[in-house]
Amino acid sequence: MAKKELQPSELKVMHVIWTSAPIKASEIAARLAPETGWSKNTIYTLLTRAVNKGFVQRTDPGFICSPLISREEVQRHENHTFLERLYNGSAKQLFARMIGDHAFSPEDLADIRAMIDQEEGAHHTS
Repeated sequence: MAKKELQPSELKVMHVIWTSAPIKASEIAARLAPETGWSKNTIYTLLTRAVNKGFVQRTDPGFICSPLISREEVQRHENHTFLERLYNGSAKQLFARMIGDHAFSPEDLADIRAMIDQEEGAHHTS
């Protein structure tokens, strides 16, 4: 991932781009303004910052935006950063906290168990 970080406001812009790319900046502004209350100028500033950081490609005419980084890459990076910052890099500690806080419904836990079983099965067959 690029060395620079995506700020939360830039991440909101990226979600629209990932969902609808290629997309005009004006369309991004039209989608985000009602939800965020941001002006068109604010959204264009966020887009320009994302372009300058290397996350978005701008094509003219029309200020057409396309992602230069995938949602999955950002998720992996953010997960790693979050784990390092709050749990000393331990996913086990994160899940222990979430289980202790009852963050998962019984259905969520069943789905997680199935994912773990599937992952274990994949490791045993390779």
